[in-house]
Amino acid sequence: MTASNYIKIATVFLFMIGVTTGCSSKKFKKTPLDNFIIENSNEKEFSVILEDMDVEGTFFKSYKHKYRIIKHKDDVPYEETTNWIEVSEKFFSIHENNLGMVILEKNDQGKISKAASPPGYRYVGDSRYGEWRTHNGISFWGFYGRYMFMNQMFGMINRPVYRGAYDTYSSGGYYGTRNYYGPKSGGRTLYGTNSPQTRKSNPNFFKRRASKSGWSSSRSRSGSRSRSSGFGK
Repeated sequence: MTASNYIKIATVFLFMIGVTTGCSSKKFKKTPLDNFIIENSNEKEFSVILEDMDVEGTFFKSYKHKYRIIKHKDDVPYEETTNWIEVSEKFFSIHENNLGMVILEKNDQGKISKAASPPGYRYVGDSRYGEWRTHNGISFWGFYGRYMFMNQMFGMINRPVYRGAYDTYSSGGYYGTRNYYGPKSGGRTLYGTNSPQTRKSNPNFFKRRASKSGWSSSRSRSGSRSRSSGFGK
């Protein structure tokens, strides 16, 4: 084999490596959650709530999320709301049942979870923030006076956290592993996009979704993914 042939083979080989490397680099793209982990690496604990969703476009659709980020200052939670962030169709579909849910959390032990969970569950059972109270034989979580604002922050005024539901979550192996949407009532779960309380608290989202015919196809594609990740359990 001549030197020129060796050069040709080496050139083709290097070209194929470049193509392969280029293709593999395009396959991985950080999600907003990955970016939040990096941006908040100095935070001892934080959580991210999926605040809103939208789909724009007819033939070429763009998928968007808006988030609420719960951080701490002097052990007191406060929230920040992001602008609209464009996400991939796949990521949008994965979280289409998670409106109002925590979809990323770093607890005070440094453990990170991307499993969907009810907002505020991170603070339930923590004696720094409140206590279990009983009324008519029913045990529910109550925040201390200093933290009463957290009822509003996490939508617990009209959707209190009862001991039985919380025990199922805390001892059922959900954290960091499976999505948890609370107990079912009338065929619907207590938390998540299609829960009664979410429908009441986010009327603009549902009007927007109903007005966009292209959204239904995205919803049908996401159904199997959501069920396989523990929806309604």
